[in-house]
Amino acid sequence: MNRLKIKLSTPEMVSWFINVCSKYKCDINLYDGRNVIDAKSFISVFAIAQGKVIEVQAISSNESVISSFVEDMRKFEV
Repeated sequence: MNRLKIKLSTPEMVSWFINVCSKYKCDINLYDGRNVIDAKSFISVFAIAQGKVIEVQAISSNESVISSFVEDMRKFEV
């Protein structure tokens, strides 16, 4: 399960990103250096992720879920 580099430049992108992540039942993590946050938490994502390059990872053993997630993240990819 690879991490993808993304950037959430605006508050609208943060909101859109969280809505996309919320449709998945698996855990989704954001990595900002040593910090790991829940990608479905609006407050955490907004506080840490806006305007900088971060990494995102869906935690699932289901390859179709991972493939779908990677496709959804393409709109945020750096």
